[in-house]
Amino acid sequence: DIAEEVEKIDKAMGTGIDVSFDCAGFNKTMSTALSATRAGGKVCLVGMGHHEMTVPLTPAAAREVDVVGVFRYKNTWPLCLEFLRSGKIDIKPLVTHRFGFSQKE
Repeated sequence: DIAEEVEKIDKAMGTGIDVSFDCAGFNKTMSTALSATRAGGKVCLVGMGHHEMTVPLTPAAAREVDVVGVFRYKNTWPLCLEFLRSGKIDIKPLVTHRFGFSQKE
């Protein structure tokens, strides 16, 4: 249920979300991003899970949520890893959840 997911996101963030990144590119993830992003915010579609999507654009447009796409991210990983390693960017404020990789977690 997207409404429940948005409620959980709002509660976890504790403030309006200015920018959302959909890194999966599915109907549900894009709909969730559009609904969770504050009025006047931006949603960036990175993932390409579907060739075509059905998403609630009218409610997002009424709240003036901008949708932008990103396609080229080839060869950016080394630069990003260097930024993280060197501490040039502080990602602590960006990390909202941590998930383990074991079956138990």
